[in-house]
Amino acid sequence: MTVMGSSLYFYLLFSGLCSLCFCVTRQFYVVNEKKNWNKAQKYCREKYTDLATIESQEEMAAVKTVLNGTQGHFLIGLRQNETTLTWVWSDGSNSSFRDWKNGEPNNHGSDNCVELQSENKYMWNDLTCYTSYSNPFVCYKNVFLILVNQNKTWWDALGYCRQNHLDLVSVHTVEDQQLVKLVAKNATTANVWMGLHHSCILNLWFWTDGEPLCYQNWAPGNGTGVEVCTGGDRSGAIQSGSKQWISLLETQKLNFICIIKG
Repeated sequence: MTVMGSSLYFYLLFSGLCSLCFCVTRQFYVVNEKKNWNKAQKYCREKYTDLATIESQEEMAAVKTVLNGTQGHFLIGLRQNETTLTWVWSDGSNSSFRDWKNGEPNNHGSDNCVELQSENKYMWNDLTCYTSYSNPFVCYKNVFLILVNQNKTWWDALGYCRQNHLDLVSVHTVEDQQLVKLVAKNATTANVWMGLHHSCILNLWFWTDGEPLCYQNWAPGNGTGVEVCTGGDRSGAIQSGSKQWISLLETQKLNFICIIKG
């Protein structure tokens, strides 16, 4: 689903080997509406998960990618506790990661918030919270990818994901592709089903979430020509080795990746 006025980026937090391999990701959004910190927090909690929590240099790099050179100051979810004067994330995370601009934090009050400043390469600046009324802000939303190590046909995999989770995974950006690659490496089959299906009637590929096929990562000889429709319809899978996409008969039985949006 396209979110107008926002951007997104997936960041991997955890993955492991298991029969149901959970990969928790954080999806960042830049909201180009000017709000104070409290109103930005309320907006993020209603529309997403919360104001952005940034727990590592890698995650900070992800936020910078989302901002993509946009000029201005952007609120994030870090705020000073008025009683203890410690810095606390809006979602309660206790990460100690900080990316302060040189000389920061330098406000001596007891109610300070944090903004990213484009003129300082999005490094952090503290400011009295009530002065931040004119800032856009960064939200995040939790997303969960699940590798299911069961061998199912494409239609059975689709039914499983929709009954137990949300849908088969769709891949719309290079960032999505990187995450799916990380999850697919734990598969027990050479290929892994995605939510990509081919219509012989329309002679086109489409994602089960309704989005068009824009970003593509087909292996040579797959997906870009006219599909042979004899023998049954075809669906898209990611190779657990090369991580490129291939066209397979939907009756093959493979592991698959589901998505849950939290």
